[in-house]
Amino acid sequence: MQRPIRAFVALCGKELRLLSRDRHGLLVLFAVPTLFILIMSLSLRDAFRAGAEFSIAVTVIDEDGGALSRDFVEALLQQQGFRPIETPADAEVVIRVAPGFSELLATRHELADSFRGGAVEPAMLLLEFQPSVLPQLRAAAALAVRQCLLSVQSDYLMAEVMGYGDDEMQTMRYLNDPRNLPVTESYRSAGGRAAVTPTSVQQNVPAWLIFAMFFAVIPLASAFVVERQQGSLLRLRVLGVPSTLLLASKVLPYYVVNLLQMIVMIAVGVWLVPALGGDRFTVGQSAFGLWLIGTATSLAAIGLALLVAVRVRTTLQATIAGGAISLILAALGGVMVPKLVMPTAMQQLTAVSPMAWSLEGFWDIVLRQGGWQDALPEAASLAGFGLICLVLAAWLLHRNSINTTTTT
Repeated sequence: MQRPIRAFVALCGKELRLLSRDRHGLLVLFAVPTLFILIMSLSLRDAFRAGAEFSIAVTVIDEDGGALSRDFVEALLQQQGFRPIETPADAEVVIRVAPGFSELLATRHELADSFRGGAVEPAMLLLEFQPSVLPQLRAAAALAVRQCLLSVQSDYLMAEVMGYGDDEMQTMRYLNDPRNLPVTESYRSAGGRAAVTPTSVQQNVPAWLIFAMFFAVIPLASAFVVERQQGSLLRLRVLGVPSTLLLASKVLPYYVVNLLQMIVMIAVGVWLVPALGGDRFTVGQSAFGLWLIGTATSLAAIGLALLVAVRVRTTLQATIAGGAISLILAALGGVMVPKLVMPTAMQQLTAVSPMAWSLEGFWDIVLRQGGWQDALPEAASLAGFGLICLVLAAWLLHRNSINTTTTT
């Protein structure tokens, strides 16, 4: 029992010494994602505050059931840019039609004077957005809802408006101002907490942190190839060190590096980006949740890196394969381009990327203000992916060792 433990500690120390001497590898792991966070957060700051054409998944919950509410829901679901879905949990915006909607809409012109006088008009609609919805999409969706509501109300009141005098026309001008429509907007959150308003830094810090963790595939695979070429792996196998122990000795050092990456990248978002004029990164309410999703992401990244490492044969292959895989997963996972600005087909394709799972897990904590339980599904998926990759890597390494010994 003592021998495997001593061997494991010695191998971990060896990995840390090799990593500390690899200045280029450390530069890739820390300097590159820091630059990405700074450049992307500052350059995309205004891109999160614009208006444009949109496509957004919407669920409508009619709690009124009246004639006007049915007309409104029917008209709403025909709006260009709205993609109706039945499951509220998967919707980017949930629109709730309040009880009494039909009655209030029908009599609203009679109450207009009191509303103009300062009385608070009861909300007829509640728009609950996912925090990951970009502000320009939120603005476009809210405007479409208000226009649809105004259209339904105008159709209903048209017959009564005919022949009205000046006072009645002033009332209609009040009613026809979209700003006066009783619509409440909010961000959906976890556990009843107030969600954080999304900004460019809330997108870029988790995104490029995840990318940095997965980019560890290049230095890890390159170091593995060098050990194989120098005969270190073969000597360890001859000494009876099992494949699983060899791989496990590489997991812990790189896990420590990944945690340091997370601390540094979060610190950049919290202090350095605001100092340069950008928005401040909000870390959420659950430090354990951040550690959980960060640990699961690290396990997935290291598992994938080791699987690549046992397959490649040269450092050039390690660099090309590792870089290509990381870039593809980042492009698919919403790291380079936010998911919600992608076409619908591309949004569905993001589900194949573990980087997308990790990004959702971080958003559960930093945007939706959830606890660690909210990030548990994504963390479990990432951990499962990492373990599968580690098992495959151990099996391939063991098989290659047998083939090498037989040939020798």
